[in-house]
Amino acid sequence: MSTESERVARLAAEGERFVPEGTGPKVYVVTCKNKSDWDEIHNYIINENEIDGIPNRKIECTDDCKSCDRMASYEMSDEEANQLKSHPKVAGVQLDPDYYQGTFKGYADEVISTTNRYGTNVKIGRDFPSSFFPPSPSSTLLRRTGASIYRHQQQTDFWDGSADDSILNADPEYRGDGTDVDVIVCDESGWYGHTEFVKTGTGEPSNFVGQNVLKSGFATSATTGLCGVLDCVLDAPYYLDPDFFEAVPGARLTTRWDGTKVPVESVARAWWQSNSTSNRSAKYVSTSNGGSATGDNDFGTVSVSSNYTRANSNGSNTTQHAGGGYHATPCMSQAYGKTHGWAFNANKWHMSIIWSTGALSITSCFKILKIFHQCKPNRTSDNTKNPTITSHSWGRGRYLSNSYYYFRTAGDGTGGVSYTSGTKPAFLNNLYYGVRHTAHVNPSYSESVLGKSLVDAGVIFVSAAGNDNMKQVLYGHPDYNNYDADDNDKTLADALAGDYVGRTDMTNRIGFPSDIGFDDSSGSDVYQTFNIGALESNKASNTQERKVNYSNMGNGIDCYAIGDDSLSACDDNYPSYLRKNRHDSTYRINNYQIVESGGTISDDSQDAEFGGTSSACPVATGLLATKLQYNRTWTWSNLKTWLAEKVTDQTETAMYTGTESTTANDSNWNDDFNLQGGLRKIIWDAPLSDPPGEGEEESGPVDEVFITGPLIISGDITIS
Repeated sequence: MSTESERVARLAAEGERFVPEGTGPKVYVVTCKNKSDWDEIHNYIINENEIDGIPNRKIECTDDCKSCDRMASYEMSDEEANQLKSHPKVAGVQLDPDYYQGTFKGYADEVISTTNRYGTNVKIGRDFPSSFFPPSPSSTLLRRTGASIYRHQQQTDFWDGSADDSILNADPEYRGDGTDVDVIVCDESGWYGHTEFVKTGTGEPSNFVGQNVLKSGFATSATTGLCGVLDCVLDAPYYLDPDFFEAVPGARLTTRWDGTKVPVESVARAWWQSNSTSNRSAKYVSTSNGGSATGDNDFGTVSVSSNYTRANSNGSNTTQHAGGGYHATPCMSQAYGKTHGWAFNANKWHMSIIWSTGALSITSCFKILKIFHQCKPNRTSDNTKNPTITSHSWGRGRYLSNSYYYFRTAGDGTGGVSYTSGTKPAFLNNLYYGVRHTAHVNPSYSESVLGKSLVDAGVIFVSAAGNDNMKQVLYGHPDYNNYDADDNDKTLADALAGDYVGRTDMTNRIGFPSDIGFDDSSGSDVYQTFNIGALESNKASNTQERKVNYSNMGNGIDCYAIGDDSLSACDDNYPSYLRKNRHDSTYRINNYQIVESGGTISDDSQDAEFGGTSSACPVATGLLATKLQYNRTWTWSNLKTWLAEKVTDQTETAMYTGTESTTANDSNWNDDFNLQGGLRKIIWDAPLSDPPGEGEEESGPVDEVFITGPLIISGDITIS
């Protein structure tokens, strides 16, 4: 992780803007609760007026943010910004994090963690013994996989009654593979040339498709492609707007290392950044700029750094990504890798957003996710759009105040209890890193507004709950309004006000970005996102599983997935002593074809034991994608219903529960495996509807219960 001074120096060298000192003009984002309010406020701001709460002059709109209909950016003084905050129809006014990326980018957007289906049995591990990773793996370890795949095949644990370091020999089953679902992993830079993402013909699932959507006919001039992963920033413009790129292919298209026709990088970046017919088709250009865009197509512009390049963010078959970071490659493999991912036949997408050189701001990421979802082409077979599900193994933390805590108080500033770093109450003293995964300001902060906008548009948003050993609860729980503060009279309203990056003082609420789906319009809070906790590979006993000690818990967790020391792909940025050799470590390409000899040999592909809720998140994302495959119109609420009604909870003897803490110094806070009142919910490949009983007629489409197409049956399980 970079230091603050290193971050500032790097971004300054890249030409990023920083918030200027003093009270002079700055660019602020103004948000409203709905479109009609924004239309009214926007009209007042850009025209001279004499209305209370509105500056009395014409103010320049610097970004009308067409991708979200209730916010825009304006250049104004600090005094004018404060004046606007008082208007009843203005939800929030803040410095524009997209405009001042030097100040905001990477400030608190850190990764949360440090780290099937073949027609033949393969070796499967959970708590891996050293024999699973010999220096030179033989063909008997081809397709080796882990509990992130096999544990989630059924409700009960395949290692039940056996030591968790036992090696199983079996052929994993699955009900879906993610076909025609767009799975987007938003993380650091990742290595696309890893064998997990390349159709090499070796060690792949029986019906593995490989390749990518630019091969599949959406872009008519694409003729080949061995790598299944595409970049949302650099490749999606061609997917969304093929006519523009194919109008002048020599200047706008190039051939990637695997043979896929992709946009020239500068042309792709300009497609996002310029609302002009010179840079995109007229159907995506505003009428005021000479285009014909209407509705979702009229999305305006998105900021993309010139440092967002394939070399930095993607790499190739022979060269790994230069942008830094080890975190994305494991996450990508566990969402849609051919060995380690559930959705191995999904449309595989990636976006670099965390720390690494050229990474997007969070606001640009959220804009692109929504634009991609709404503007992508329909599937030719039935003229419907593919579902979009996106994985986010990152979050925001905030240090404790070490001054006062408010545990189940009235919220009026009374009841605060003084403490120091040496006298923390038990509910704050057992946080894994001494920080809390921080709830965001809702609904006024721009990132929250954009996040809510994208989930409302239909994007399924899955995120890591956090590695803080922090209790996260829903509205109505007695711990929902707990907070800590520097003041002995801080009210709940003040605790919810948030700092300049949107972080509140709340100690037991769901954190950012899981809370972007927050909606309190019904009178109680509803979260439209999926908040994923981590299950430990090492069990409490041969018959009982448990959450990993650092995973967040409580009734705000939707489900748990294997996350601690789980098998994944990795790249060369992963610590060398943790990397594990594969049998299928390299492949050769000649003239965009995989060859047995000659050609160009790839860089070495390796595996690793990845960990954290960062791992649990893509595992759950891939599995959820296999459900969307057969229910293309499902929203977040349908998936939550499936989780509640079909994904049967574990019994108390099968998953350790613990006793929920009810006071600030309850001794049960010291139990790091305690679910703190949360569900014993381990996600598994539950059918979408119950199969018929004996003598009953099956109702509904067959693919709601069984796979359409090849069903791979597992072999007998043996322990070696």
